[in-house]
Amino acid sequence: MQERQFNHSVKLALSHIVKEISEDEAICLEVSSCINSFGNGSCVQNMFGKKEWFKVDSIIKSSLDYYQIEIDYEFDIVDIRKDTDYEKCEKTYFSNNLESVLLQNAIELKIRFPKKREFIAAQIGSMFITSIFLILLISFSFLLIIRYYKREKMLYKSTRDFINNITHEFKTPITNISLANSMISKSQKVIKDEKLSQYSNIIKSEHQKLKNRVEGLLDIARIENGNTNFCETINICKLIETTVKSYQVQLQELNGEIKYERTSDRCTVHADKEQFQSAISNLIDNALKYCDKTPVIEIRTYNSSEFVVTEIRDNGIGIKQEHIKQIFEKYFRVPTGDIHNVKGFGIGLSTVKAIIESVNGSIEVQSKLGKGSTFIIKIPYCKEA
Repeated sequence: MQERQFNHSVKLALSHIVKEISEDEAICLEVSSCINSFGNGSCVQNMFGKKEWFKVDSIIKSSLDYYQIEIDYEFDIVDIRKDTDYEKCEKTYFSNNLESVLLQNAIELKIRFPKKREFIAAQIGSMFITSIFLILLISFSFLLIIRYYKREKMLYKSTRDFINNITHEFKTPITNISLANSMISKSQKVIKDEKLSQYSNIIKSEHQKLKNRVEGLLDIARIENGNTNFCETINICKLIETTVKSYQVQLQELNGEIKYERTSDRCTVHADKEQFQSAISNLIDNALKYCDKTPVIEIRTYNSSEFVVTEIRDNGIGIKQEHIKQIFEKYFRVPTGDIHNVKGFGIGLSTVKAIIESVNGSIEVQSKLGKGSTFIIKIPYCKEA
């Protein structure tokens, strides 16, 4: 590119030089006399030292300087029919034919640039250095990003392992609490004492909550490590119906309802029954917990070209658009200031997503603040189906 630019500048300069020479009658007469009087076809030897020759040199230098071509040059005015190196010099640039100027056929101005390559190299030197600097800067930035990425990955792995280890450690005391409370609740003294019985029920309720949290963390760890449970062929439509029935008592207390509509005739998929039921239950739990009015949940299953699609729509508080992409992240909870009316660790939806994706499915959410949310689950059919 730099060489093409150089060639273009030289051609422009030559056009200007030819115009300047053609307007000088003394130069034209001297060149014509030189070409006609001597038989070697070159004016450099015959005109060198004369004022017309210096004038030509001055015109050439001025034009080259104008086009920022500051490089050593050699020039001659020749009869190309007699010039022996006309076809040999690769560093030669010619103007248009000077026939109309000098009234002579085949007379041209010839300029050579012996240090053309050095000049071009010097021109691109700063660009080359800048490019090298940018390449080094990009390479350094890339290596820095890789380093930070590895550091974050190690930190994430350490945190995950720590949480998994702590979770496993919780299982034994949780089981012991359950057994101890079960034995206490069977005591006649506790059965007859209303307050002790109430305390026992509180322990049982809180134990179940803590157990569910721990199981949720273990499910995520197992799925992330690729250790999913045995996948079987299940009918998710029947499984959803069973799950909906299990919430009837809770719905009666809240005066709410769940409407289930099945329009699909293909419901069989490969999935873990317990995990899928846990995912549906989690979404229903959220619909009940995050509702500030009488809860109404609509569940619908239908078929698409490749998937069984399940939609779970609620009339809850909804989610702001800026938080929709984050709700499936582990430990993320939608900000509500310093007050959290609903308890949780922010692992429910991340568990649901992990379960669905473990069977090559997908989940997405559509939500409007104050009007509710719709979760859309797509799971591929069984190949046998």
